[in-house]
Amino acid sequence: MASTPAIVVSGLSKSFGSLQALSEVSFAVPRGEIFAYLGPNGAGKSTTIRILAGLLQRDAGEVNICGADVAQNPVFVKERIGVVPDESNLYPELTCRRNLEYLGELYGLRRGARTLKAGDLLSRFDLADREHTPFGALSRGLKRRLTIAAALVHDPEVIFLDEPTSGLDVASARALRELIRTINRQGATVFLTTHNLYEAEDLSHRVLILIKGRVAAQGTPREIRQRVQGLNLLAATFSQEIDPMHLLQACPAVLRVSPQNGSWRLEVAETHAALEQILAFAGKADLRLKEINTVVASLEDAFLSFLEGHPPESEARP
Repeated sequence: MASTPAIVVSGLSKSFGSLQALSEVSFAVPRGEIFAYLGPNGAGKSTTIRILAGLLQRDAGEVNICGADVAQNPVFVKERIGVVPDESNLYPELTCRRNLEYLGELYGLRRGARTLKAGDLLSRFDLADREHTPFGALSRGLKRRLTIAAALVHDPEVIFLDEPTSGLDVASARALRELIRTINRQGATVFLTTHNLYEAEDLSHRVLILIKGRVAAQGTPREIRQRVQGLNLLAATFSQEIDPMHLLQACPAVLRVSPQNGSWRLEVAETHAALEQILAFAGKADLRLKEINTVVASLEDAFLSFLEGHPPESEARP
């Protein structure tokens, strides 16, 4: 028989006065998955995490974590989850080791156990040489590592990561993504929020897109991309800089233009017509078209497509 999902949310709703932050949100996260919870600013992601972590009461719906209702069994749930906020909640004046040991003390670990756990986490997160360094003296990337390590002091079954790589340099962000994979391989279910759509596609088993407090889509990254498989995309590179508005005006089949990695990303109504129009435009404007290719829709393309007008699912299925 299949195990109980790590997280089950059904019909979750929450309002703040006249603002409907969440409206009948439903989803389930199987144990052992990395689940990406995506949406623009103000979509309701932080509100969801606060409710799931037992920090905010819901107005309606059901929220179960590790088989227990969050509101009815808050202590049981908090013993089984770890929360990594977007801003660290560790003590800047305490050393890395002391921060971990203090949290172990709060979770009721005996002195010997918390000493061993702190040493293990410092080693796992490649921070052993910084154990006596005050947390406030660490770089941003190392602070994120220790913050995640602190959330694992009590060996939680579910860990919530809110924008874990925000503000990190490329190397630090890549190292942290590998660390998240390692945590997941070791058995933790990971609930991830991020604005980095590449990161979400790279890490997650399944994703949910939340827009204005409602579920717009959910499934595997591949399934989400297939939802917009009718989206026709081209990548064009010209020999000179061009004004994208001129391209839009000259080519009716081109619906949207955006810069990307030195080329132009074109969303078009029909590929053949768009190619003819772009070639004609380039000839009249005395531009040399260096390269043009069709592009497979990414998770980011799908996300933007939903954000720009695709209706929410009529029924959100966990």
